[in-house]
Amino acid sequence: MDIQKEVLKYKEQLISSLQESIQIKSVEEEPKSGMPFGEGPAKALQHFLKVGENLGFKVENFDNYAGHIIFGEGEESLGILGHVDVVPEGTGWDYPPYSGMIVDNKMYGRGTLDDKGPLMICLYAMKCLKDMGIPLKKQIRMIVGANEETEWGCMKHYFNTLKMPEPTLSFTPDSSFPVTFAEKGILRGLLKIKCDDNFSIQGGKVFNAVPEKTFLTLPLEYKNLIIEELEKYNFENEYKITCEEKNNKLEIISYGKAAHAAHPELGYNSLSALLSFIYAIGLKVTGLSEMAKYFGENIKLEFNGKSAGLYFKDEPSGEITMNYGKAYVEDGYLYVSLDTRYPVTVKVEELENKLFVLLNKYGIEFVGGKKENPLYIKKDSFLVQELTNIYKEITNDKDCEPVAIGGGTYAKAVKNCVAFGALLKETPDTMHQKNECIPLDTLDTLLKIYVEAIYRLAK
Repeated sequence: MDIQKEVLKYKEQLISSLQESIQIKSVEEEPKSGMPFGEGPAKALQHFLKVGENLGFKVENFDNYAGHIIFGEGEESLGILGHVDVVPEGTGWDYPPYSGMIVDNKMYGRGTLDDKGPLMICLYAMKCLKDMGIPLKKQIRMIVGANEETEWGCMKHYFNTLKMPEPTLSFTPDSSFPVTFAEKGILRGLLKIKCDDNFSIQGGKVFNAVPEKTFLTLPLEYKNLIIEELEKYNFENEYKITCEEKNNKLEIISYGKAAHAAHPELGYNSLSALLSFIYAIGLKVTGLSEMAKYFGENIKLEFNGKSAGLYFKDEPSGEITMNYGKAYVEDGYLYVSLDTRYPVTVKVEELENKLFVLLNKYGIEFVGGKKENPLYIKKDSFLVQELTNIYKEITNDKDCEPVAIGGGTYAKAVKNCVAFGALLKETPDTMHQKNECIPLDTLDTLLKIYVEAIYRLAK
């Protein structure tokens, strides 16, 4: 029997289950009893596992950190790693971000591409193989996380706290096709400087997204300076900065375009734009001025560290990227977040040393630094070659080559794992952006790819 033909019979059921999942807002929130990442991620995890149970699989929920869905037996196992938490929706959507609404044969909603949609497709591919009774040598274990977008507390709990065994080999459908053989290292932290208490600032909500809007509140004494300079600025720039008087304060809003921190070139950083503008006009506010000077002299709107002397590049994975996402004032300090994706052959210590020396010139500290090591699996490995061949066979994209990315996926959580899809070449990348959607006319191709991949890796 043709598994690629059989799997298409599950498409309508898949669409229904995915809509239900999208309708659960699963952005990380404050922890609650029994819900370590808040109510939304816990409900999304519970729903996904319930779908798996209803499809006839053995499922287990591990304290709402993570869960798994088991199919078959075997000493060796194939892992499929994915997540049901999502980044905040932001603004400017044409359709409700938690509706799963279908318009022009596209399903809209946060998580349709990252990562509820791809993981649900893999689940129904498993269901197809189960119903067909095809003998497999490896057990298939789908591991579902609820904290991928921030701290990976889900995988740390599953593998480190609970000591669950790692699969023999794995993939995660949380990137693009054909196969991701290299993922850049990640260095994250906060730029910190003591500041006056006469202003407030609010940039983005997460480290790993280009901020679409940044809000700054200042005393009225700066009104004439800012209004005069804004006219020229807005004439010269596509993305604007506005200023108006509210409640005896100046309310300034810088506008940009959201994008994933792994691809800051696809966005426009409203925070970098605003701080560079503050530096250019010579505004003097303790803490804010020093931070603005750092941006104006070194960052501007760059995302590769060239002006800052932090540029790195290698052959396997390309250029470094640097995204400044969040900004806020707390307990007398101004904080700005930095999310850096550095090439796989670069030593993070070299990057840190250069960054610390530069920040010290402006009286800025770097605190709360967190690191994720790079992933680099050779292109000629069995896993990369087999998955690349499957993709080529089904799409007829004979010239494609494995890719390197700046994103950090669950492929880093276990050994012998790569990211495999689910973004097709013809699908616009709307992950972490407004109007995230999955074209329903791609589901046939995706179902065929994943059912073939699961079968061939597990047989």
